[in-house]
Amino acid sequence: MGGSSAAWVNLPSNGVILCGTGTTGDHGWTESHRHAARELGYLVPLNGIARPSEVAILRWDGALVRLTDDGGITLIGETA
Repeated sequence: MGGSSAAWVNLPSNGVILCGTGTTGDHGWTESHRHAARELGYLVPLNGIARPSEVAILRWDGALVRLTDDGGITLIGETA
């Protein structure tokens, strides 16, 4: 998200690197499947309900993680 004065916007917990462009690769999939992307933690609505550091993300290896504000991760669990 650009152009915000909210301090958390620039924290590492608010950044997920996706391959591709807005129409190709993982980035394209995320843009084309926004509801599913929210469920997987790849998009976080800017509605104040949850901060990015509170949202579980499905990692490539099936692990559920949360990104931390200091640039690390916290393992939550694994999918079946």
